[in-house]
Amino acid sequence: MTEPYGLLLTRDLMFTSKVTGTASVLGWRVETVSSLEGLAQRVSEATPRVVFVDLNCTDFEPAGVMNVLKQSRPSCVIAFGSHVDETRLAQARDAGCDEVMPRSKFSATLPQLLSSIFETSKSS
Repeated sequence: MTEPYGLLLTRDLMFTSKVTGTASVLGWRVETVSSLEGLAQRVSEATPRVVFVDLNCTDFEPAGVMNVLKQSRPSCVIAFGSHVDETRLAQARDAGCDEVMPRSKFSATLPQLLSSIFETSKSS
């Protein structure tokens, strides 16, 4: 069995560093993919514990992301984006993301969020 890991679907290099760095400090692994093709390939190799979807990347349609994930459904899909982009946030909810939140809340609660996700996987 492989250790639990997460995936971050984004093209934002600064935000990638924040998420992967926070995960690393806490002792967990979050990898980054920058395309739906990369997401599909990575989840075909091993199912992640969580997938984080950056809704600020407008070429990642939430329905398309969920379609890619339907075969190897991770335990949790969390989408985050601009608090003023209510349309994208609603699309993510409608597509079936487990949690949808403003980017500011995602950033502020990232350590607790990661701990919650990965600590649950340890006890499973």
